[in-house]
Amino acid sequence: SAARPCAAPRARGRAALRSLAFSSSAPLSLPAFEALRTSAAWAPVLRAKGFLRFAECGSYWLTLQMCGPRLEVTATRHRPGSGSGGGGEAERSSEARSSELVLIGGRRLDEAPVESWRSAAGAAHR
Repeated sequence: SAARPCAAPRARGRAALRSLAFSSSAPLSLPAFEALRTSAAWAPVLRAKGFLRFAECGSYWLTLQMCGPRLEVTATRHRPGSGSGGGGEAERSSEARSSELVLIGGRRLDEAPVESWRSAAGAAHR
């Protein structure tokens, strides 16, 4: 038999989940990010995924994946998905130099603390 897509869960009242997406062409601040990640403002975050560059990490990119209490961070010398880091056209594009972070959380996921961190880091909201 053919597979059928699952029906989307129905939320009562307002939407049950909310997402926020951010990008930055400048390297981010690791201490500022950790202050946000360990704050009460992060509590509603259920899932996070990002390809991040931090000023404190030199030429390394960090791939961040978080689901519930599980946090996984992997460091590479090139932006994930951009090839080998050999300096080709993809590496020079602004997209290849941009940090990106997506947060998925409950209704209490508040943009204000994340916006504060984003502003301090010079990130551009999408």
